[in-house]
Amino acid sequence: MYEVREVLHSEEWEQFNLLQPYTLFVQSAAYIDFYKKMGERGWIFGLYKNGVLIGGSLVVSTHAKRGNFLYLPYGPIIPEPTEEKFLVFFNHLKYFAQKQKFHFVRVSPFVAETPFHQKLYNSVGFRSSPIHVLAENTWLLDISSDRNEEEIFKQMDKNHRNLIRRCEKEGVKVEIRKDKEALQILNDMLDVTAKKHHFHRFSRQFVEQEFSVFADKGEAEIFLSYLPNGQIDAAAIIMFYGTMACYRHSASYYLDKRLPSSYLIQWRVIQEAKRRGIRTYNFWGVAPRNAEKDHPFYGITHFKKGFGGRQFDLLPCHDLSISPRYWITRGIETIRRIKRGF
Repeated sequence: MYEVREVLHSEEWEQFNLLQPYTLFVQSAAYIDFYKKMGERGWIFGLYKNGVLIGGSLVVSTHAKRGNFLYLPYGPIIPEPTEEKFLVFFNHLKYFAQKQKFHFVRVSPFVAETPFHQKLYNSVGFRSSPIHVLAENTWLLDISSDRNEEEIFKQMDKNHRNLIRRCEKEGVKVEIRKDKEALQILNDMLDVTAKKHHFHRFSRQFVEQEFSVFADKGEAEIFLSYLPNGQIDAAAIIMFYGTMACYRHSASYYLDKRLPSSYLIQWRVIQEAKRRGIRTYNFWGVAPRNAEKDHPFYGITHFKKGFGGRQFDLLPCHDLSISPRYWITRGIETIRRIKRGF
């Protein structure tokens, strides 16, 4: 009844992907182009029923010292999932991984963390990963056409509204750009922010290549904010794909506590997303519910939640072991997770 085969025409996959409730840029066919620029490979495997594409996933390779694996970023996308669909799809992927000599398959599904979804992944042999790759606790804001800007603004926290108004009144400016200079400004700012707050940032190459692939398609922009005296203060890369905008990379010098320009950036992002007909703004990662104040995401979570919306907790990253080498990778990543603190 079901069969799995490689989707050779990206248009077929894009049409399917763009019809989903959540359109994920990491499942866009363009993401394969990004991985190729990073020296990796990518495929799209489709689940078909009677010749009709009903599910599947973009799959990319990852080669690292700790082990080589296939990764499904926010995949697979299988509407109305059943154990039968999962068995057919992942048996094919497991066989492919064995032929290509990968050590395991890793998935970060964009589905709610529920007993039903957990059971599905357990049924085909997956186990929870020692680390996460993409955000597993996200913050989503409904900005669909039936909600106007005034309504969205009113449901923000009062403090957020006041800071945005103050930034506007006192002359904070926000530019939308996608030139190389703007990208360098953001990367320089990320270097400073990462050092100041002790976090591991994505490499410059990663940020540059990912951005360029989507910017060339008109699906990525850089938002830069300037204080009244002209000083650059904050920057963010936003992805606009299908009906979803994503807050992907950001940094801030936070030069003036009275005028935290990153708040105005977010309001301008929402306005631009509305203009493009976007339905959902994905603020990306937040801390788990009831997280302690020492959680690395605690501060940014307060910032993101103040714009309104809801938390969407995803099923955690899972691994399907292909070879004994997987257990070496698992041990290394467990140590890394402990060092990171989450």
